[in-house]
Amino acid sequence: MDNTGKEKEAIQLMAEADKKCKSSGSFLGGMFGGGPQKVEEACEMYCRAANMFKMAKNWSGAGSAFCKAARLHMQLQNKHDCATSFIDAGNAYKKSDPNEAIKCLNAAIDIYTDMVRSLQTVGWLVCVQQP
Repeated sequence: MDNTGKEKEAIQLMAEADKKCKSSGSFLGGMFGGGPQKVEEACEMYCRAANMFKMAKNWSGAGSAFCKAARLHMQLQNKHDCATSFIDAGNAYKKSDPNEAIKCLNAAIDIYTDMVRSLQTVGWLVCVQQP
């Protein structure tokens, strides 16, 4: 498959992922479950689309797809995966939009900083609880 084929497939995957996101937040989606599962599936679809955009050398598309995946990871409380997706987005955007790359990399730094603070807090709590 040539680059345009990969790009078309990526666009189609993005559209399917968008539909999954919308249906996960609907009343019926929430009533019958599947909300978080649909969000996870959409997240995987965005990552696959991002990698297809990368193969097609559409760096802006790859960055956008990785950003959408990062936001869904945050919604699912997967901080490490969220930060990793923001780093992937930043690396893609480096080749097309340096300002957007900086925003994504700063978002990843903020998440990792927050994670370290949480670990430090746990460490201090353990110290306080020990006699």
